[in-house]
Amino acid sequence: MITLTEEQFKRFQALIYKHSGIRLDDRKQTLLRSRLQRRLRQIDMDDVDQYYRIVTTPNRRDELQALIDVVTTNETSFFRTESHFQWFSDSFLMDAIRDGKKGLRQKSLRLWSAACSVGAEPYTLLFCMHEKRAVLDGWNIEILASDLSTDTLATAQSGRFKKRLIDGLDDKQTKRFFREIEGFQPEYEVRPEFAEKIDFFQHNLMDRLRKPPMDCIFLRNVLIYFDDVSKQKVIANIAETLVPGGYLVIGPSEGIYGLDNPLTKISTFLYQKPPIEKT
Repeated sequence: MITLTEEQFKRFQALIYKHSGIRLDDRKQTLLRSRLQRRLRQIDMDDVDQYYRIVTTPNRRDELQALIDVVTTNETSFFRTESHFQWFSDSFLMDAIRDGKKGLRQKSLRLWSAACSVGAEPYTLLFCMHEKRAVLDGWNIEILASDLSTDTLATAQSGRFKKRLIDGLDDKQTKRFFREIEGFQPEYEVRPEFAEKIDFFQHNLMDRLRKPPMDCIFLRNVLIYFDDVSKQKVIANIAETLVPGGYLVIGPSEGIYGLDNPLTKISTFLYQKPPIEKT
């Protein structure tokens, strides 16, 4: 088992913050030691100082990315915090459909799961939209999903999940959206006709997203890892990416009060970019 001194922790803490904007507070020293031990075991190394020299070497960006991956990877599940997806299906989608019928908006939607982890969130959004497929016929739908971690993105793109991750789905949904891959520990793979509808890509939330604006952005269970300076920059980038009237969904414990926030709070988890006032 490796040891991690206070000085070593501070060096890695600063490095991770510099490259991801994520601030590991001082209470996370044990967590970082555990994650470092996992990575060092993978590469057959036990010297923390030597590993720090490697990840700070300019030509070893690959290992720096591996460090970011092992530190930021967290598990999730389908339909996590179900009330968010109830709002998405029953309010957001139905309002958009109604306005589309009235000619008040184009029949198109752009959605972004901005910290998608292993992909459960964007796939859940896709499943919600599939349930509304009859009234979304003729609509142009784009679902984008990004994460800083290349490891989690690889899992998301594969569409393969262990049984425990799909516990939020009932038997009917499981059969409709997945096919079972038999084995000692069975896995469930998203059916290709659904998996191909999501555009996965790597993105650092500290950077602006250089893509057309979004109607709705899910950014859940990630802001808690940012300090106020980084959080302010992320929120500014998100607000810039939303269309006027677009929505941001955040995690249940991620209030963004106290920031210079251009978004209007609708509920504990929901913010909206002010729509353009009609003259």
